[in-house]
This record gives sequence, structure tokens and C-alpha cells, in this order.
Amino acid sequence: MKSISEYLEEDRIKWSTRPYLTVKNGTWQTRTFRQVIDQIQDLSRGLLLHGFQNKNIMIFSENSYEWILLYLGIMGYVGTCVPVDKDWTPYDLNHTLSVLDTAAVFYSRSRSGCIDSLQEHYPDTAWFCIEDSLESLMEAGHRSGPALAGRTDLTETALILFTSGTTNLPKAIPLTQENLFANWETLYRRTPMTAADRSFVFLPLHHVYTCVANVLYTIVSGMELWLNSGFLFLIPELIEARPTVVCTVPLILYRMKEAMTEELLKTLRAVRWLYCGGSFTDPAVKEYFIQNDISLLEAYGTTETSSVIALSVLGDPNTASNGVVFENLDVRIDCPDEEGIGEIVVRGKSVSKGYLHRNDRYSEFDTDGAYHTGDLGILDERGHLYLKGRKKRMILTANGKNIYVEELEALLLEDPRIKTAKVYEESFHPAAFITANLPEADVQALLESINQKLPPFKQIRTIHIRPDTEGGRIK
Repeated sequence: MKSISEYLEEDRIKWSTRPYLTVKNGTWQTRTFRQVIDQIQDLSRGLLLHGFQNKNIMIFSENSYEWILLYLGIMGYVGTCVPVDKDWTPYDLNHTLSVLDTAAVFYSRSRSGCIDSLQEHYPDTAWFCIEDSLESLMEAGHRSGPALAGRTDLTETALILFTSGTTNLPKAIPLTQENLFANWETLYRRTPMTAADRSFVFLPLHHVYTCVANVLYTIVSGMELWLNSGFLFLIPELIEARPTVVCTVPLILYRMKEAMTEELLKTLRAVRWLYCGGSFTDPAVKEYFIQNDISLLEAYGTTETSSVIALSVLGDPNTASNGVVFENLDVRIDCPDEEGIGEIVVRGKSVSKGYLHRNDRYSEFDTDGAYHTGDLGILDERGHLYLKGRKKRMILTANGKNIYVEELEALLLEDPRIKTAKVYEESFHPAAFITANLPEADVQALLESINQKLPPFKQIRTIHIRPDTEGGRIK
């Protein structure tokens, strides 16, 4: 196992003039491995000139070429990368910055409205608009940057991801380079990605699923990386790119099925590895793609395990399972009932060492370093994993977003007029039942106030009211 910097140094020589990263700016523009890696290294030198060595650096931006430069540069040469959801609100960002010492925040111009209200509260944090600052940082690094030494200690934290930003104690997941690369050999044996492949990326890069499988593994395999310019253009750009490797989520599969044409079908049949993860896939939809000769492989994983835990095997007649567990992981079912259903527990080199600053009841890592996923399942003798629901109270949306209901309930209960609150899933979105004596106008005002603090996917769509006949808050 090599480090990110070692892979980059090797790629710069081995694949110097081969096309690597293609983005659309009116027309498709392609840069070679050498061009991209030169810019990664210049940017890294620029960051080191600012004193960010071994510091936490946040990326708050939509997908972009610059996002990838920052991601690989920070982890490879500078410090710890902290990418967050572009849809986060100032409320989310404030809670995250309050628990994580962050030396710098790189944000896109489109996110500046969120940033403006935070800067004065964090005077020790440096703030960089990507469009206004990255070019000058690369120029400074190119002209007079220090000698560049890669971060080669694979056990140091390279990446911190957040499963949520809503409460005062967001769940920060540290991942090392060892964690991030641990599953590569097993994944390669199942689905060998090579320099002949082309990956097409449209999922948010801050998700571990995307930033590992779609970005990090390109520097190991040498495959090309094409970046979608936006969901509105997903299908036409997919057809233009003609990829052989694609990571998707069930929601996109459903939309592709609805929009299927002969041209799209032909494009999908040429994809060698079409991974689908992040949420449960409707078995009927899965069968539709497989029966149409599309190499759909269902994946199951978590951020805490650096993504994949189980992956379907191409040609396996067992399409009822949600994948076959990776051979390099120790996966067991904890406390199974009479039907064999219990909590899925994972141990292995891809598993995080545990949440930062979270030594409380939310910690799901045991003393042996195993992660208790909170998901229920059955594991058969051949390693097929069958998901059977969730132990923890969480809404998992069709586009792979996790919504922890306790966080939304806590926001509702901040209003002393509400006695009880229960959040649940209704028509694929959060809804709530509350016990309170409130007029409808006050409930709507409360809903608007809470939703202003939340990114769109977490916003509560409906509040149902039960009259409080007893009065007072339940302790």
C-alpha cells in the first residue's frame, strides 16, 4: 500500500501525457496526469507557504476541478481534508467549526452567503473563495514553494467526514490513508479497474463513496475521470462521456429507468461496473437493469468503514442479497434472533478508529475497534448479506442521505411549548408529530424557523399536532 503522494509521484511519470481529468466549461476540457499533478503540487506548496502544514482544512463547495485539486493536495502533502456538504447552512457550519479546530475554509463563490455570517466568529480561521484565490496560491507555490514532502504515514488522519451537522455534537469521522486504501485490493479482485477505464462522476464528492471510489482510486488504477457539470445535464453528459465505471444511488437509477432510451440503454450496457450504493435499491428496479444486460452491482457501506462493506458479484444468480461481504473484512451479525436477524458489525483496516470528541452514548465503536452499524441484517454461509432494516432511528433517503431523527426532534423540543416530538419518514421526507397547544400559524412559523437552519434534504415537510391535555414538558 502506497501513500497518496507516492501514487501521485508515480503517476506523474508513468502516465504523464495520458488524459486524466475532463470537465465541461462550455465544451469538454481535458488535462493530462502530469498537468493535474503539477497543479496539485503547486497548490500544496502554496498552502504550506500559508503555514497550513498538519492543519485541518475545510472544503465547502459543489463538485469542481478545483475541489479535486484541494482534496488530493491537502491529504497528499499538507494536512487533513474536511469536505462538507455544499447544502449545509450557516447553522450546520457553525456547529462543525465549533468542535473542530479548522485552520482554513475553502468555499465556492456560490456559498459565500453562508460564509459571510461566520467569518467574524472565527477570526483565527483563514477564509478563501476558491474562484478568487486558488490560481494565486498555485502561482505562489510554483514560484517559490518549499521542497515538497509527501505525507507518508498511513496511520495519520487524512480525512474527516461528518455524518451530520445539526446538533451541538456533530459526528466527526476521522479516516487515515490506510483506512481509505484498505479495500482497494479486494475491490480490484471483484471489479478490476484499469488505465483503460473511464469514470463518470455526478454524486457529491464530499461523500466517502464518491471521493474514494471515483477519485482516490483513479490515482491507483490510472483510469480517466470525467466530471458531470450538474444533475440537469446528467443523462446527456453520461452519453457523451461513454464511461466504463459509474457510481450511482437508487434515486438516480429510478430516474434513468423512467428516462430510458435506446441511446441511454446502449451507454449503460457499455459500463463495465455500475455500482449502486448509499441506500436500499428496489429489487424490481435492480432486476430491470440486470435483465437488460447492464452490469449493475449493489453496494453496501458506511462512512465509518471508508465506504464498501459488501458488493454484489457480477453474474451471481443471487440477486436477492445486498452484496457479498468483502473478504478483507470481519463482518458478523450481533445478537441474531430466531430468524438470524441482528446488527451488522464490521471490523478491519478500513474501519475508522472512532468518532472525534464523542465518548458518549452515540459512540458505536467497541473496545476491539469494531463498528456497530446500527443496520440489521442476515449473513448466509457464502457471505451474502441481506439488509433487514435499521436498529438506530434514522431516515435513509433514496439519494443516500442520512437523517438522524433525534437531531430534528431536539430542534423541535427547543421550543418550551412543545411537550413531545417524534420525527419519522413520510413520502420520503421528514415529518413530525408534536404534542402541544399551538395555533396553526405558530406551528408554521416554528417550521419555517427550524427549516432555515437545515439543508434542503433534512427539512421537515409536515408537522402534525396532538393537543396537550395534561400540560407541562415530560422530563
